[in-house]
Amino acid sequence: MVLNIAHRGGAGLAPENTLACFKQGILYSEMIEFDVQPTADHHLMVFHDRENIERTTDGHGRISKLSYKYLRSLDAGSWFNSQFQGEKIPSLSEVLTFLPSSMLINLELKYYDSDSDWFEQSIMKTIHHHDIDHRIVVSARYPENITRLQHLDSSLDYTLLQKERDKDKYFKMLVELGLHTAQIRQSALTHQFTEDCHANDIRVFYFYADEPTHMQKAINIGVDGILTNYPDRLRILLDEK
Repeated sequence: MVLNIAHRGGAGLAPENTLACFKQGILYSEMIEFDVQPTADHHLMVFHDRENIERTTDGHGRISKLSYKYLRSLDAGSWFNSQFQGEKIPSLSEVLTFLPSSMLINLELKYYDSDSDWFEQSIMKTIHHHDIDHRIVVSARYPENITRLQHLDSSLDYTLLQKERDKDKYFKMLVELGLHTAQIRQSALTHQFTEDCHANDIRVFYFYADEPTHMQKAINIGVDGILTNYPDRLRILLDEK
């Protein structure tokens, strides 16, 4: 089975990383992907952009420099469509409470503090509190995030995002970190890379495909999951099979 993974909740269907978006993603997907980063007062918020919040809210500034109270006062829905006016930036706990107990979770870390592991500790505490250890994969751009998390709990599923890494270097990093999930981009979308991963007990998620022809290509190559902004389109394609 190819997992239908709703990117940022299904960002083509509703304002990304909001409860309204997750409500749509739940209808079509088996796994919800979203981003987490901290506020200045150490609350964990579900939000994508790291440099500023202007693109998807009516506020200003960088989320890690802003307070929870300020961020919760913002409109995170109107930019997408007026029908979503008043939609809020949700906290991580709010999202984990909202998602059904059957939903798989792909949580991407959007923050790294070179001097402290307080962020990773907070993430782990929240995961354990909500008892979602068995249905979550935690993804990160930086291997240092993953190393810290593995030290806190080696039993969870982690993945290093390929990002701009060469596919051969990336594969080597996956093996060295002992990971069992890869999240690849176009440069690694090959039969050989997928076969190498499967031979090493590593499942392959592809980021990302929004058009049916692109989705079909990834399916034919043998990926285990596809991240998409349109999980409704992927649902139709998978149901046809």
